[in-house]
Amino acid sequence: MQLEREPSELRAANYGMNRMDLMESLNRQLAGWAAFYQFTDFTATMFRKLDRAVFWKFGYWLARRYRRGFRSLMREYIRAPEPGQTKTWVLHGQNSRGWYGAVALRRLVTSRKGQFRWRSPSENPYILRDEKRSTIESRHADVAFAMSNA
Repeated sequence: MQLEREPSELRAANYGMNRMDLMESLNRQLAGWAAFYQFTDFTATMFRKLDRAVFWKFGYWLARRYRRGFRSLMREYIRAPEPGQTKTWVLHGQNSRGWYGAVALRRLVTSRKGQFRWRSPSENPYILRDEKRSTIESRHADVAFAMSNA
């Protein structure tokens, strides 16, 4: 996991982009990172570092876009999305598709973490499945051994 690579929207420094669209796009990217890196070593540590980097990069993007001080932006936009959750950037407004509401920056630390264990190659740990997979196994070696002893 590379911390020096930031999400493409923040790297492009597109200050004319709708802030709600940017937040939704960042949340989609963070959800993808969480799903991909959930079985790595030191997941919580890496998620915490990524959370911190994205939090501050997004804050500085907002400050640059609105040409305001960082502290005044934090007083206005840092909130707990729901009771019992950690404070993060919460934006209220309208996106480019006309939806009006509140969007909070996703936190990776609250994402699913798992321990990777090698299993049979028929399972992929990154694809969550509920159904039991039926695979056909070859018994050629067993049949050949039984026929040779007959």
